[in-house]
Amino acid sequence: MPQMNILKVVQNTGKLSMTTFLLLDEQQQLLALQLRDQTSSIPIQTAIRKETLPTEPQTLDFFASVLHALGGTLEEIAVAISPDKQLYAQLHLRDQHNLHVLNASLDDALRLAHREKSRISVSEEILAQRAVNLADYGATEAEQLAEVFRRAERNPDSLRRTSQAPLNLDFSDGLQGWNFLRDSTYGSYELDSQATLTGKACLAITLHKPFTHGSSGILLYGGSLPEHYRGQRIRLSAYVKTEQMYQPELEFHLSWPTDKISPWTGTVATAECMTRSRIVAQAEEGAWVRHEMVINVPTQARHFRFQLGTKEQGKLWLDGIELATVDQSVALTGTILRPPPTQPVNLDFSEGLEYWEIEGNTPGHYDLAVDTTNPSCASLKSVVKAPIGSCVLLQKLSMENYQGKAVRLSAFLKSLDVTSRATLFISLFRVSGEKRVEQAITGTTPWTPASLDWRVPAEPVGFIAGFITFGVSLQGPGQVWLKDIHLQIVEEA
Repeated sequence: MPQMNILKVVQNTGKLSMTTFLLLDEQQQLLALQLRDQTSSIPIQTAIRKETLPTEPQTLDFFASVLHALGGTLEEIAVAISPDKQLYAQLHLRDQHNLHVLNASLDDALRLAHREKSRISVSEEILAQRAVNLADYGATEAEQLAEVFRRAERNPDSLRRTSQAPLNLDFSDGLQGWNFLRDSTYGSYELDSQATLTGKACLAITLHKPFTHGSSGILLYGGSLPEHYRGQRIRLSAYVKTEQMYQPELEFHLSWPTDKISPWTGTVATAECMTRSRIVAQAEEGAWVRHEMVINVPTQARHFRFQLGTKEQGKLWLDGIELATVDQSVALTGTILRPPPTQPVNLDFSEGLEYWEIEGNTPGHYDLAVDTTNPSCASLKSVVKAPIGSCVLLQKLSMENYQGKAVRLSAFLKSLDVTSRATLFISLFRVSGEKRVEQAITGTTPWTPASLDWRVPAEPVGFIAGFITFGVSLQGPGQVWLKDIHLQIVEEA
């Protein structure tokens, strides 16, 4: 194994306290290894009567003391990778008679090696997967070190080699990299070679009961985005078969670090764009249904995440997942930005549903479409006889340019057989009452103008209400159309 030296140990002082070990070999390959700070959790007792409690040695201090008392030395730690792709370390301990090799956690081993000034070696496989070249971070050695130390403190993930291809989308490596997000009381999963679409094993998920709280996500897969996808239009496609449930919702996320520090974690804030697959509500049960998510990849994107979600009970199978570049003739499936933009975008639906979101607890009960006649308009329509809940088409907007100002949202609405209500609204995200204004229509109406005047609060109301949301909702049977949307400031703060 190649020998590496500790270049620097960098402490991140954010709320999620982490320590990053920077290792460098003779070929100037740099490896950044992140460890959780062992001192971030403080025993409750120390806050009661600190002066009466004896100082307790950390486990690391105790181990080193025992090692020295027995006349032993730590000659080397070897960083290796397990069959399930987890990093660990082998301790090479020498006593008065023999050399002993023991497995240990990477955290404990690196801290002990740093304390004891022991040799460190790293497997070629880890270097091939994770190491970067120091020369890529500046023209001179001083520039390189300054940039590496800055990144280690603010965003250690940026000091990691980008993989060349997404791994294990076809389950050829079992369930490596896939994460099931429900506990065993709500669901279970297995590879199924009988119900396969592609001839290989597919993933079968059984959901034992409805999920009534929290996120709808049940399955997650992600990793580093291969460099050749950056700046391209890409399509993630997958086939899903269901039994006694509607088709689930599929999401595809792309993320990257920003130049801002998150006030919640104290680390570098990330931004992302995402798109969702259209729900095929009328799909025949037991048939494989193709889902597609098409998005333009920002050049700064570094990671991807694929998520499947539903709150229903039933069974589903997932197979035939592919990620590929496509040309500009392939239509986008609606891009959503996080954090939200500072100005409204695509208010005329000329770009389809780009930057618009759809929300609701029963998405299979409603359909969303864009009519490209002149001018373009969007519509929400119930697709079952007795739809449950409501469906919302909305856009989110940063409060940055609007705080304390009076704004006017105007639009034209048309309805068909709306038995409950269709509503134009504007509010802070997930805030109701006086922080929300709306105008509703029912029955069948021609194109009707609607206008809402609202003063944006001077400050966000809580963590989740830091941005504005506006759009239209449909509750119950019927259909509503929306066009000619405008949002303007009518009075400064």
